[in-house]
Amino acid sequence: MPHPLTELAGSWTGPARTWLGPEPEVSTWRVEIESLLDGRYARLRYEGVCAGKPHRGEMTLGVDDHEHTMYWIDTFHTGASALWSTGPAGPAISVLGSYRAGPERWGWRTALRRDGDLLVIEATNIHPNGHEDRAIEVRLTRAAAAA
Repeated sequence: MPHPLTELAGSWTGPARTWLGPEPEVSTWRVEIESLLDGRYARLRYEGVCAGKPHRGEMTLGVDDHEHTMYWIDTFHTGASALWSTGPAGPAISVLGSYRAGPERWGWRTALRRDGDLLVIEATNIHPNGHEDRAIEVRLTRAAAAA
């Protein structure tokens, strides 16, 4: 039986909404997903626009019977740092990490779900006081294969 992450491999595209204020910025993301190490990991490379500038990033996602993990870097959100996130194993992929903003630590939750031909990636920013704000929502469909 193939690992669930192998089913994500391929080219995807779709609208991304990024909340930097009350109204989201909308751009199109192009995403390439590669299965790694017999499907135990998937590498997601993406590009789009954020804050009006070209935006690129990469996530490496690992899934096993005990834990989901994600390592994320990009040209806007993570700066020169990387975000490491973990979450419980199960059918839903939801991982939680944290980052430093000044003297405080903020939380960041990333969730991936697949609904047929739709792949949804959602990120939530979690204030130190626990308040949550939508940060990113990407709704991807698999790109048609080149003829």
